[in-house]
Amino acid sequence: MKHLLACLTLVVTASGATAPQPLLLWETDGFVGPESVVFDPARQEFYVSNMGTHGGGQTPGDGFISRVSAEGKILELKWVTGFDNPKGLALTNGRLYVGDDKDLTEIDVAAGKISLRYAPADGPGSFNDCTADAAGNIYVCSGRLDTVFRLSAGKFEPWFKLDKAKTGGLNGLKAEKDRLLLGGWSLRGADGKEQIGHISTVAYADKAFGRIGDQPVCHVDGLEPDGQGGYTVTDWLTGDVLHVTADGKTTPLLALGRGTADHAYLIGEKQLIIPQMLEHKLRAFRWAPAGE
Repeated sequence: MKHLLACLTLVVTASGATAPQPLLLWETDGFVGPESVVFDPARQEFYVSNMGTHGGGQTPGDGFISRVSAEGKILELKWVTGFDNPKGLALTNGRLYVGDDKDLTEIDVAAGKISLRYAPADGPGSFNDCTADAAGNIYVCSGRLDTVFRLSAGKFEPWFKLDKAKTGGLNGLKAEKDRLLLGGWSLRGADGKEQIGHISTVAYADKAFGRIGDQPVCHVDGLEPDGQGGYTVTDWLTGDVLHVTADGKTTPLLALGRGTADHAYLIGEKQLIIPQMLEHKLRAFRWAPAGE
C-alpha cells in the first residue's frame, strides 16, 4: 500500500467553470483482477471482488473476495473463495451479494462463508452488477437473459425485461429511493451506428422507464450517487471517471487506465474508491461535487 499526498488543483469544464480534481489518497496493489468494491460501515472495511484469471485461458473457480481496511491495507486477500468471475457487490442486512457467472451468491459476512446461491431456472445467469435498495431487495442483471432479477424476502425471480433498443447492453446498476438506475454499455442509434451508453431509470412502483438526460454518457461500469443529486461514473474501456449531473451533463474527473471498474463513493468521507482491474490495484481519491 502506498499513501500519497497531493495539492488541490482545479480542472476546467467545457463551460469554462472550474471543478475540483480528485486527490489521490492511497493506492494498494496485490489484487488479482479487482472488479468491484463496497464499503461496510459497521466494520469500517471494504470488500473487493477479484475475478482472478479471466478471458481466454482462465482457471475456473479462482475468483475470490478480499477484505481491505478503511485506510487501504489488505486485511485478508482471499477472505471468501469459490467464485468464477465475481463482479458486482451489494451489502445489506449483514449479507454480501456477489454477481458471478452462474449465480447470485450470498455471503454471511459475520461467518465469512457463502450461505446461499441463486440462479435462473434454465441455467447460468451470466450476472454482472448487483445493488440493494433501502428495503433490502437485491437487483442483479443477467447478461444471458437481458433481464434484471430481484431477490426479495428469499424469492428470486425476473423483475424487468430489458428493451435493448432503449437500454442497450447493461453493465452498472444502482438502487435509489424510488427507482433503479441502469448503466448502459453501448446502444444502437436510430442510424444503426453504435454509440456509448446512457443512464436509464425504472420506477419500482410501476416499472415506468426513463432516462437521465438525452445524451450518451460513456461505457458505464460503476454508477454511484454523489449526495447532491448527481452521480460519479466509470468507463471501463477508456478509463475515464466522470461526474454526471441530475439532468445528464457530464464533466471529466480523471483519466485512468483501461479497466477502471465498478467503484464506490463514500459521501460522508468524500472518497472515491476505484478498482483498476488490469493493473490489479485499488485507488482512493478525495473528491466532492462543486459546492460541497
